[in-house]
This record gives sequence, C-alpha cells and structure tokens, in this order.
Amino acid sequence: MAPAVRSGYSGGGSSPSSQKATAEEVADDEAMQAMADQLTSWDHNTRKFGLQALGLQGPAAEDHVPEIAKLLRDEEWEVRKAAAAALGKIGFKAAGEAAELGLALKDEDPSVRAEAAKALSLVGRVAALRQVERVAALAKEQEEDVAMAAVACLSSLGEATRLVAFLGSPRASVVRAALVEIGRCPEARGQHREQIAAALLHADAAVRLAACQASGELGADCSEEHLKRIAALQTSEKQVKVRRSAVQALGRAGEAGAAHLLVFLRDRDEEVRHFAADTLAACGGKTAAGKTAELLDDPDPGVRRAALMALGRMRENGRDEADAVATCLYDNDMGARLAAIQALSDLAAEDQASALGALCEDATKGVRQGAVGALAKLGCSGAEEALRFFDDTDPSVRQSAVKVFSPLHSKLPAEIARRHIKHVGRALLDEDWRVRLAAAVALGDLHASELCEQVAALSGDPDTQVRRSAVTALEKMGASAALAARFLGDGDAGVRQDAQKVFAALGGGKCADDDDGELSECD
Repeated sequence: MAPAVRSGYSGGGSSPSSQKATAEEVADDEAMQAMADQLTSWDHNTRKFGLQALGLQGPAAEDHVPEIAKLLRDEEWEVRKAAAAALGKIGFKAAGEAAELGLALKDEDPSVRAEAAKALSLVGRVAALRQVERVAALAKEQEEDVAMAAVACLSSLGEATRLVAFLGSPRASVVRAALVEIGRCPEARGQHREQIAAALLHADAAVRLAACQASGELGADCSEEHLKRIAALQTSEKQVKVRRSAVQALGRAGEAGAAHLLVFLRDRDEEVRHFAADTLAACGGKTAAGKTAELLDDPDPGVRRAALMALGRMRENGRDEADAVATCLYDNDMGARLAAIQALSDLAAEDQASALGALCEDATKGVRQGAVGALAKLGCSGAEEALRFFDDTDPSVRQSAVKVFSPLHSKLPAEIARRHIKHVGRALLDEDWRVRLAAAVALGDLHASELCEQVAALSGDPDTQVRRSAVTALEKMGASAALAARFLGDGDAGVRQDAQKVFAALGGGKCADDDDGELSECD
C-alpha cells in the first residue's frame, strides 16, 4: 500500500514558505557581499560606509571579519576608526582579530586608539586579555577620549586592579572614572586604599567626590589615617556635595567612623549638619552619644541643635544623655529649645516628663505646644504632666492637650488615657469650640460610656461641628437611643442626618422626614 501524501507537500519539491525563506537568505547574502565589495573601493568614504554597514549587521558579518581587520591599517584614519568600530559591533565573532586591535592602540590618530580600546572590550575577555598590557599602557595617554576608553575597557574585562596607573592622569575626568571603577571592585579598592585616600586631596572637586564614594565602599576597611583625612574635608572642602559624601563615607565605616562624624555637626551648611546627625544616630553607639552630648555646650546654636537631633535619633543609645538634653529646654536659642523637646520625645525619656510639664508656664506658645506633643509619648508620667496644659491660656494648646488622650490622635496607649477620662470630660465645658470638639472625639474613641450624659448635653452646643462629633461619639460609647434622640430635632440638616443614623444604630428604629424636611416621626 502506497504511503499517504501530506496535504501541502508535493513530492520532492520545496514548500512555498521554504522557497520564500531561501530567497530572502540569498538576498541577504547578496546585500552583505555588496557591503563587503565596498571595502575595496578606491574612495575612502565608500570604504568607510561599507564598514559601517557591515558593523550594523553584528555577528552576521563574521565571514567578512578578515577583510574588515585589514582596514585597521588603511591610510585614512576615518576608515581605520570605522574598521575598529565594526569589529566591536561584530563582537565575539571578531575575537580572532584582538591582536590587530591591540596594535591599533598605538595608532597615530587618537580617535582610532579610542575605538580600538572600545572594540577590545566587546570581542571577548579571553581574547582581549592578551592585549591588556597594551590597554593599561594608555594610562600615559594625553588624549582624554582615549584614556577614558581604556578605563572602560579594563573595567569591563574585570581588570580594575590595573586602573591605579590612571589615577596619575593629567585629566581629572579620567582620574574620576578610574576611582569610580576601583571603588566598585572589592579587590581593586582593597589593593589601592592608599591611593583612594590620596585622591581626597585632589585639586578637582569631582575627583574628591569620587574618592569619598570609593572610601565609602571601603567602609570599615579604611585606616584611622584614612578616616582622619575624610573628616578633614569638613574644614577644607568648599563643595557641599563633597562634604555630604564624606559624611556618608564615615557612616559606612561604622563605629570607627562615628567618632570622626562629630566634626560635621559643626558644618557651616545646615543640610550637612542634619545629614551628619542622622548618620551619626545610625552608626554611633553609647560612646558616640556621650561625645555628642559634650557639644550641647557649644557656643554655636546650630551645633547644639544638630547635637540634640543626633541624640534624639540615637533612641536607646542616647537615653543615658537625657539629663543633658533636658538642660537645653531653657536654651537661649529657640531652635535649640524645640530640638531638646523633640529629642526627649524621640528618646521616650519618661523620667524627663516633669521637666517637660514645667514648660506649661513658658511664655512661648510653640514651646508649650511642643511639650504637649512630647508628653504623649512618655507613658503614665507623660499623661499626668499633660493635664497641666488643660488650663492653658491658648485654646490651641488646650486642644492639643486633650488630643493626647485620644487614641486616634496620640501615641498614648488607650489603657493609660482611660485613667483620665474625668479630666477629658471637664473639657466638654471649655469656652472654645475646638477644645470641646476634641474632648467629644476623645471620649468617643475611648468608649467612655460613663460620660454619655455629658456628651449628650452637647446637643445644645452652639457649634455645628461639636454637635456632629458629639452624636457620633455617642454611638462609639454605646449610649442609649434616648440620648441620641436629643439631636434628632437639630436645626442643622447634617446633624439631623448623623443623629438618625446613630439613633437607628443604637436600636431606636428608623426616622422619616416630612416633605418640608422636618423630622416628624420615629418608628
């Protein structure tokens, strides 16, 4: 029995799709050959264009690599440059011509030398490594583009340890590029620590910045002398971004760097001082905290503020210095006073609650308000002292004091706040509507059911927001529907609407409105 013939297959002939593919391949080969034919033209522009076209084909042009490599010796520099670029684009398939590219590193034209260095980084590490000495020799190169290409080539080949010679380049951009690559390579930065430290004194700011960054990569491997040199930038360096990078480098050195970070708390730039304070808090231990506390006596208020910020953010490590921080509550600089309040808050220094509470007598509203906010984080002692601000002459301070006892507006645990609900209840009678509102909200959030009657009495409050907050609080407090009913006849539609919802939620049934908008019956 004869075998069946598949549909679309006609004996030994080719399918239409394979015929089309073959035609396209032939066309591609012909186009490639046409490009290659241009390489032998007497016109140098034609040869250059042919090289560029072949380069765009990438590895597909591997059959023409020998022809391309020959043009590395062309009499025209533009052609030689195009030949090097084409070999680089062909990549691994051009590895056999690495030696020719190595010779091109000594070309009389700098653009050819640069292109040859770039190409060597692309033809494969194994082949290119045989030319690495020639690439490293470009450290003496006077042309910036050539030296930069050499740095990039050595780096891509994993030979960053050879970049140390480029740190002596007369071109700052080359030195910077070499430093960056050395800093990125663990082996290279380990070998060249001394050269990295020396670069911190370079005349160019970009190089000094790169040296700081490389020092940061070294981290705890920096020597004591190296760390001192970084710290010296605080006084010698004019560029803020370099000093900031120095702070970061010291921070990455850990506790060894923390001792040197202290000088940056004296920096002339506020942003650098703040960054130093944050960095010191992250890497410094109790020893650093003690040294930082010594700066609280500095005559410069900016230094005192930075030291206070650092101590506060040290949290547990800075808590032993809370007494020293508290002495700044009466500093002659307002910024330092506020920084001291914030620091005691950040330290959660409950033993300093009485010192903060004493500020209720301070003449400055901002100080009193700041003290109230800090007391909210100081547990039982803080809650007791916050009560002293309930009688403040300023309503916004009284409001802040009441909010200390509101779980949704405070760091004070609800179980501590509930111990003081009677004091919060008295605030319902305050002359200022904002204080009454804060009290109603706090009592609702605390579910203070024993004060439902006092909150319901706010149905007669002249302020709409107070009445709305009061009726909402009654629901949270689990009050009786009868107390919520006091708000059903309110003159404000928003209060009535809230009252209807609360009344129904508390088991009072639904309420219907007449056409004129007045409440007429409750089910």
